[in-house]
Amino acid sequence: MECPGFQLESGASIQPGDFIPGVSRPNGARQYMALKVFKDSASGDWLVYYGFNSDPELIGRLSKSIFSGLAYKAIALWFSGMAINNATFQPTPALPPVGSGYMAGHGSNMAASMSNIQLIDEQGQALSTAKHFIGFSSNPKLYSYTAIVDDQFFYGGPGRTTSSDATSSTTAIYSLLALFILLLL
Repeated sequence: MECPGFQLESGASIQPGDFIPGVSRPNGARQYMALKVFKDSASGDWLVYYGFNSDPELIGRLSKSIFSGLAYKAIALWFSGMAINNATFQPTPALPPVGSGYMAGHGSNMAASMSNIQLIDEQGQALSTAKHFIGFSSNPKLYSYTAIVDDQFFYGGPGRTTSSDATSSTTAIYSLLALFILLLL
């Protein structure tokens, strides 16, 4: 994945676009991934930290010089997942699952989740994300999400398990689950 301006730290264990192998299994042991983005007060760069079942470590940075407004503060946070297949193959392959493969309504034992979602202001204070949360699914019958409650939300979906209802008129079929948090600071 192209991530213009991202400067990978030497020895980083992961970079934008890397595949994250099997995280958690429904009704199984929970794995967790920590992702933190901070603005470095000394340099003004945005530092990206990542950890898998561990404390997050610095994996890279985005230089303040590549931004205009973001050089001073963040005004929005966007993260998403995408399920893609190549519709030029015949028969058209099924769309893959997102998260654990279970819809968000299945809750904590089955659906994938993101938790400890916090926005930190310049003084180090956590801000509520729930009231600024906007979600979108390009196909809610296949992929869903819940509202943020107590800094956590659930997401996921089975995709299409058969290709019989897949559209073959395009070269690629995309399903997008996008979650937006608008920072009204």
